[in-house]
Amino acid sequence: MRSRVPSLADAVVPLLVAAVIVAAGVVHSGDARALPLVLSCAAGLSLFGRRRRPAATLAVSGALTLVLLHVEPGAGATAVIAPAVALYSLALRGGVRARVVAAVAAVAAVVVADALHGGGPTILQTLGHVLLVAIPLLIADVHRIRHANLALLQERLALAERTREHEAVRRAEQERLAIARDLHDVIAHTLTVINVQASTAGQLLERDPAHVRGALDTIEEASRDAIDELRAILGVLRGSEGGAAPLRPAPGLDDVPELVRRTREDGVEVRMATVGGQAQRVPEAVSLAAYRILQESLTNARRHAAGAAVEVTLSFEPDRVRVAIENGEGTPDAANGHGPGVGIMGMTERAVATGGTLTARRLARGFRVDAELPYARS
Repeated sequence: MRSRVPSLADAVVPLLVAAVIVAAGVVHSGDARALPLVLSCAAGLSLFGRRRRPAATLAVSGALTLVLLHVEPGAGATAVIAPAVALYSLALRGGVRARVVAAVAAVAAVVVADALHGGGPTILQTLGHVLLVAIPLLIADVHRIRHANLALLQERLALAERTREHEAVRRAEQERLAIARDLHDVIAHTLTVINVQASTAGQLLERDPAHVRGALDTIEEASRDAIDELRAILGVLRGSEGGAAPLRPAPGLDDVPELVRRTREDGVEVRMATVGGQAQRVPEAVSLAAYRILQESLTNARRHAAGAAVEVTLSFEPDRVRVAIENGEGTPDAANGHGPGVGIMGMTERAVATGGTLTARRLARGFRVDAELPYARS
């Protein structure tokens, strides 16, 4: 539909201008002579080329109008419509230099035509000449500014749409990383517990079969807790599909004593100290991050420093909570798991997501993790 509009205008405007010039000439002269009719039609029909060759169209229509003024002055006065339309087309599509040259040439042509046919032009005629040139130029400037504003608006709308798309991709990536961290924490912690208890059960099977039941119970409890947490994570993913939301809340600082208790039952010596009183309202993201950092640190200590004691310190301040986990050297032969993982990177991402910081460093005889989590992002 849009492609037909310019073609329709290209056909209607020249025909309409030619008809007006011919009609004005016939009314003014009272008869229809062949030469004025041909010149009038030619001046109007020359506008067919105003889009592709605006400068040439202006020159041709202007020349035909000057000739028509000489042959039929009454018709020539109306024929100035043709070069005015051509001047508008040139001003709409040409540069500043082309517009200035065309305006000067148009004014000169009109002044010369008046001088040749009626002597010196009067003040009113000169004002009319200026308006005859200025009006097409002003209309073209208005249309050009309007088109430029529309183009700018469309560009801004496109930029806003791209920004929304990028923001949606960024949020999806953040959600993916958060889910990946949760899955890593749950699976790594649970599998480490299962690995330790399975190894213990294997050793006790021959020496002390009566205590194998305790190790198996621990494996059952750890796997059941992991299944519950995985269901909660997957329940969030299914929430957009109309599935039921998980009923179990995310773990937090209130669950730390239970985490320490289970770790002790797994055979790890954990000493826990709490400094200060916990704030009444700790943001859920901060509470979850502190729990996951502590969980991952205990898992790493159990994997890479088996048999070593672990010291956990929770320090509550008015605007933040500090988490410190330090373990000594373990027995190399008892280490569970080999090679570097992504646990420290995940803990760092969790701390940064809440506006906090995390440092992990080796000690002379052990390893230490320090996290600082503010209650409000700065």
